[in-house]
Amino acid sequence: MHNRLFACLLAGVPVAGSAACVATGAGERPHLVELYTSEGCSSCPPAERWLSALRGKPGWAGLEYHVDYWDTKDWHDPWADARFAKRQKRLAQQDRRGILYTPQVAVDGRLWKDFPKGAPPLPVETDASVLNLSVTRAAATLKAKVETANGKDSERVFIALAEDGLSNAVDGGENRGKTLRHDHVVRAFAGPLPMGTSEVELELPKTLDLANANVVAFVQDERDGSVLQVVPLALGACLP
Repeated sequence: MHNRLFACLLAGVPVAGSAACVATGAGERPHLVELYTSEGCSSCPPAERWLSALRGKPGWAGLEYHVDYWDTKDWHDPWADARFAKRQKRLAQQDRRGILYTPQVAVDGRLWKDFPKGAPPLPVETDASVLNLSVTRAAATLKAKVETANGKDSERVFIALAEDGLSNAVDGGENRGKTLRHDHVVRAFAGPLPMGTSEVELELPKTLDLANANVVAFVQDERDGSVLQVVPLALGACLP
């Protein structure tokens, strides 16, 4: 893979032992890799294994969105969400081609059209927004607070709660009868949020393992989809 994709150091560093998980991003940042996938898609597991192989490597943050358009009335991907298909559609429109398929990969908000061949798209060269993230736990939710600076009117903030180490015995679609394993699966999502200061509550799925969970906050320009700042935060390091 193109060396530039992993050239930056991880910006978000959790503060252990604090009342909240806190991370800050400014200047250099990790790159955001987004994968649109479904357990109903036979060509998706190799892409998911590729994304899982990036787990724990510095300089990147991964998100695996399970879309719902593979679902049928008799079978549903357990992690599918209509909002993710909507986000994918907007991404494709911003790319001016409007083509949706799975697996589909974006790096820093730009489609990697020949994934996994060739080099990934280069990020937009711009001054990164300052992004501060704070996460606390309530009974059945995570309260996330984001603070941004140096942003433009067209920029918005998004927050994703993702989980590693998931598996499922698939009983429908093209992967029927297989047990699939996943990392970076998006379990809750919020946005777009305005620049400045925003607070949201992310509902905790009952089966979520906080020790394997991460919150990824990022700033994206709504005009062209470019991701301008990324702050990942491993919850297992700072939440009980």
